[in-house]
Amino acid sequence: MAELKKEVRQSFLNKARADKFRITVPLPPILRNKDTRIIRSADYVDKDSINFSIFAINIPPIAVEPVDLKFAGQTPRISSMSRSAFEPVDVKFVIDNMYSNYWLLYSWLNLIHNEETGHMVKSKGASQPIDQYVTDIKVSGIDEYNNNVIDYTFTRCVPQQLGAINYNYQETNEIESSFQFRFHQLKIKIV
Repeated sequence: MAELKKEVRQSFLNKARADKFRITVPLPPILRNKDTRIIRSADYVDKDSINFSIFAINIPPIAVEPVDLKFAGQTPRISSMSRSAFEPVDVKFVIDNMYSNYWLLYSWLNLIHNEETGHMVKSKGASQPIDQYVTDIKVSGIDEYNNNVIDYTFTRCVPQQLGAINYNYQETNEIESSFQFRFHQLKIKIV
């Protein structure tokens, strides 16, 4: 019994914490080229000062669905050998006092589906390849010393929803919002 207690004894620091992560959201190429330097205009996206105060993100479940195989009066389950489609990722953030981070996400969504034309905006009469509208988002789990220990890379991300804003005279807190993005693949790497 004494040997068992020795094996399960661990440092309290030897646990992964839910509040220890970093997220990197590079701008897609179409937004990197959209900097007009006219502050507070509808076309302005300042690629040098976007700051996301992200406080929550979910890593979606990874599932390989089973297949029921009826045989000899039984139904054993075998692997389908394919992954299910990933759920969208929810990211919660605090809106900055100039609404720059909210405006960036809105501009990105508006480029994909323009509020006036109802379709993807074309630049100077030519169509833009879809690669211009996507980016790779990286989430890093970090340890108690702020070192990366695991990286989740979401490839070819595109936003699908920008969350609501709730104004309220009775609240003095910062404004929180969220966005959802879809992605092509999830790559996981231990650092």
